[in-house]
Amino acid sequence: MRQIGTLSHENHARRIANYLTQQGIANRLEVSFDSQNGHMSYQLWIQEEDRLKEAAELFAEFEKNPTDRKYDTPEPEPEEPRIELPEKPVHRFPAMVTSFFLALCVFLFFLTGLQRIQESTTGLAPVQTALIFDVPQGNTYWQGAYGWIVAKIKGENPASVEGPLFVKEREGQIWRLFTPCLLHQDLLHILFNMLWLWYLGRPIEHRIGPWRMLLFTLIVGILTNTLQYLMSGPYFIGYSGIVTGLAGFIWMREKVAPWEGYPLNRSTILFILVFIFGILALQIFSFFVDTFTAYRFAPNIANTAHIAGILIGAGLGRTSLFAQRVKA
Repeated sequence: MRQIGTLSHENHARRIANYLTQQGIANRLEVSFDSQNGHMSYQLWIQEEDRLKEAAELFAEFEKNPTDRKYDTPEPEPEEPRIELPEKPVHRFPAMVTSFFLALCVFLFFLTGLQRIQESTTGLAPVQTALIFDVPQGNTYWQGAYGWIVAKIKGENPASVEGPLFVKEREGQIWRLFTPCLLHQDLLHILFNMLWLWYLGRPIEHRIGPWRMLLFTLIVGILTNTLQYLMSGPYFIGYSGIVTGLAGFIWMREKVAPWEGYPLNRSTILFILVFIFGILALQIFSFFVDTFTAYRFAPNIANTAHIAGILIGAGLGRTSLFAQRVKA
């Protein structure tokens, strides 16, 4: 018995195995699972040596177009299962971290509204002042690389947007690196983010567990917040940078580990990608208006966090650290 090839997709493995059986070529599929990187593969073995060359040629032809209808053969009903399941079954974790952050964001949203009512203000509520990335001291503070670049191109003095960086963080308030994610401006803002958190966060946490979900959330939140601060200054809030990170992660896992079976269709991911690149186009338009006209057009959208989120999430999705967990 000789092995002629390896496939990473179970459906494709079954299709070629059934097709070879239909051609009268006896074969067997075996499954291997690497618990270190979470990858599963399917090895195709040919039992008759005299048909090995023919089987290898058919396999090579199949790899060129595995969705060809000629491979749509009915699967036989063997007395024994054709593929042995891995010895370690997949474990589904409860979505504790996802639920916690959802509840925390909602709590802080209502606390913000209550404080604004009590103080009769439309500005920053005390909880926002305590949790935004940095608190400007006077009129001289870092207002972002975006404003600095626009000023330089227009030949203006960029000193008006310059100032000390990471003031509160250097005082030891390191929670501010993450906590802007937990704040939201209005009902539509939090509703949009929390719906996507629930929709995208649960299937990820079900597969990687609460501790790795917490680590993922902190990595994406801190990095997207920091990049947004460097680009626009301290006045930004919202969970959307992490939301796009979740979307980028699932998109990448579907490419590198489709057997993990994230229950999201292509149209959902496409909608998120269109949304991201739509706001990117809006930001580019804003840049040209701000730079080459006398008008000021600055949409209050954390575009840097959105774009960075999807890239960071996709990058983490390529690592084995966040592969699907199996029972020990």
